[in-house]
Amino acid sequence: MRYLPMSYNTKDKNALVLGGGLLALSRIKKLLDTEFKIYIIAASFVDEIKKLSEDYPEKVFIKETELKENFMFFSYDYVLIATNDFNLNLAFEERCKNSNISYERVDILSDSELIMNEVIEKNNIKIGLDTHKLNPSLVEIIKSDIEKFLDKYSKEKFDILDDIRRELVRKNTSNIDKIIKDLYFNEKISLDTYLEDLKNNKIKEDEKDLEDFIDDVDENEDSSENSEKKEDPKDDEVISDEE
Repeated sequence: MRYLPMSYNTKDKNALVLGGGLLALSRIKKLLDTEFKIYIIAASFVDEIKKLSEDYPEKVFIKETELKENFMFFSYDYVLIATNDFNLNLAFEERCKNSNISYERVDILSDSELIMNEVIEKNNIKIGLDTHKLNPSLVEIIKSDIEKFLDKYSKEKFDILDDIRRELVRKNTSNIDKIIKDLYFNEKISLDTYLEDLKNNKIKEDEKDLEDFIDDVDENEDSSENSEKKEDPKDDEVISDEE
């Protein structure tokens, strides 16, 4: 495996895009979902890139200037080489290599340091799909299949299990992973049912610490309800009016 799939921290980083055509546009749209500040330099820009600079004035910056092989660039964390000129792209690629700048060349399969994946996101799950060797006509089919697969995961269920795990970690409970997995495979778990299910003798011996957690939740809910009743000023107003 030549390219290792991994997450890249884009906070407080600058990306340079060399090129203002459709080749660059497809990559720029992906960069919009990151925290990169995006600087785009080209002799001309397609209208959609111009509009992006208007829609994202604090994130996307364009500069119209003719690019030549001796064009110099420094202090960028990531360079996207996407002009329509093969020789120009080759010159920029060599400059990135010589300056140890992470880059991706878009027009051909080259020695790019980084390759931007397609990202499929659903129900708080993100999947990066390396498509640089895939038939472009098949990429949308694969993405659609993955999205359908992700539909089976419930964000509500994940959120509930996250809350339970945090509480169990706070209580230094043993066998946390087993408890969470058991609860996950319980198809009936939901925000309204999981506490009730656990109370009705469905807690295994190694899950007894959950009882304390459930009691704490119940106490907090009762306390919250009582507090709301005491602090509701409407009751006092109604009594005073009747008197």
